[in-house]
Amino acid sequence: MTSSSPTSSSSDDFVHILQHNAATATADEETGTTVSNENNNNMSAAAQRSLLQTLWSEATSTTDLHQRRSRVTRRISPTATSNNNTHQPSSDTSTSLLSKRSHVGKKKKSMSPRGYNNYSRRTKRVATKVWLAALAALAMALLIKIHVFLYQVLTTRNNNKNFDGLLSISSDTNNIDGVDAATIQQLLDNHNIDVEDTHSKMTLQGAHSHKLKGLPLPPNNIDTSQYTIRMNTWNRNEQLLLSINHHAKCEGVAEIQIIWCDTQNDPPDSILHHPSGKVKIERHHVNSLNERFKIVLDTPTVAILSLDDDVLRPCEALDAAFVRWMRHPERMVGFDVRTHVVESNNDHGDGMKNSNNNNNSNNKESNTKTEGAVTATGTTNWKYGYLSTTEKSNSYSLTLPRASFLHKDYLDLYIMAMPRPIYLYVAQHFECEDIAMSFFVSSLTGGRPPLITDYWAVKSMVKLYSEKKISGGKDHKSARDKCVDHFAQLLGVKEDGEWGPLQTADLIHYDEDRMFGYGAEPEDWDDIDELSMSSGRLKEFVLSMKELKVKSNKDQLKWLMRKKTETMKEAKKVGMIEKTEEWEERWKSGGDET
Repeated sequence: MTSSSPTSSSSDDFVHILQHNAATATADEETGTTVSNENNNNMSAAAQRSLLQTLWSEATSTTDLHQRRSRVTRRISPTATSNNNTHQPSSDTSTSLLSKRSHVGKKKKSMSPRGYNNYSRRTKRVATKVWLAALAALAMALLIKIHVFLYQVLTTRNNNKNFDGLLSISSDTNNIDGVDAATIQQLLDNHNIDVEDTHSKMTLQGAHSHKLKGLPLPPNNIDTSQYTIRMNTWNRNEQLLLSINHHAKCEGVAEIQIIWCDTQNDPPDSILHHPSGKVKIERHHVNSLNERFKIVLDTPTVAILSLDDDVLRPCEALDAAFVRWMRHPERMVGFDVRTHVVESNNDHGDGMKNSNNNNNSNNKESNTKTEGAVTATGTTNWKYGYLSTTEKSNSYSLTLPRASFLHKDYLDLYIMAMPRPIYLYVAQHFECEDIAMSFFVSSLTGGRPPLITDYWAVKSMVKLYSEKKISGGKDHKSARDKCVDHFAQLLGVKEDGEWGPLQTADLIHYDEDRMFGYGAEPEDWDDIDELSMSSGRLKEFVLSMKELKVKSNKDQLKWLMRKKTETMKEAKKVGMIEKTEEWEERWKSGGDET
């Protein structure tokens, strides 16, 4: 049992003493004095504290249970009674516990904000990195644009310097050394050239470094079984339709692309919706002969057959040239041959000669030496040799793309890398694009001449009649002479050129077998394995050539005439084959020879 009386009495005395000490301390503070050791009636502060501690301990020694309950109460509630707070040890313990609990509470309460803060900091770091990456990308794009802009400015400036430093093209003089800014603007205004084509996108050296796309191995590959016809035309819809009707029947033709440069008129429905399904119209907003080499629609094949709209040949003749091209895809394989003629300035027009300087051109090394000797003097002009000159000299050095097989890449390279004086001359004068392309490919192949298909295929041509002559006139010959001389110089295939000299080759090699083995590097059909062909059509064709080769010359001519008759059948019926009865009846008179 516990008693409350002693506790109450001691507590009152304890309170009385505390009040007395507090009043004394307050009076001392107000008067600025301290308690003196001389006052024997008052106990020192230390003695008072000791006495009070002893009295309190004796008074509470019988109230252990109450003390424990008080401690439990303190643990539950942070608020203590005023009497208990006066006990120093319990107060210290309670304060320590409360401090610990408060600290733990703060830790627990701060976990959530700290986690949020960590997440927020991580988010900020990620966002900062993203922004830095975005700024770096923008800076890189800006640098690229600046470099492109500077390149274009420098390129344009260099081209303008080249143009300004050269003579302007004149329709009177046919000067092709270059053009000035006014002439370029005139070409742009007349839609004879694209603004992007006023300067080269690639150097000639870059074109020489270009690697052509290779032909995939058979079997059953379109690039080794078919080809794409790209047909140039201008206001000759009747001839165009006759040509399409014939060539669409050839199994080797994968597609016929019509280069349509007439912005004022649309193709007729008979061409737009041709029943063969092979015809596509490639519309150009520029009117220039350069456009025949600018591919707008992608071609389904690597092999390109460049054709004029008034030229027909049997399908077998096209296959013969195609097989030869597949064996030499880096070369230009044509039907129509021409030559260049070298004239010394000292001869004053009397010493014109073929570039071979020798009718017997079997010795290629001697030809090169002869041309090199002329080069040392620097006194040569090149001129254009027509078919009569070519056949008379039995040698050639170029072919015409009015009927030629080319690698697709050569068309792109023509647009990008052809020297601009040549490109712009063709754009202004509407001529010499055939010479430009032939010399261009020869330049890229070490000065070698183009290859030619068999003689019978060359002679199988059927020409459609046309009242409108694209070429001709008194200045036509002199213009082509200048094209040959200047183009060869700019393309580096003259005697002193970087990629020259342009070589010539014999046309006919064997008098006893004139129908085959025509032109440079002749091949024998017996050396071609028909099993190497990727299509059944070509396998049968190679076998038929082997059979034709062993026939008599008379039988070969009969076979050729039969093929030509089949080719011209539709055109002859409508009077489009010159000097036939149907033609006489339609046109009432014979036209000029083409």
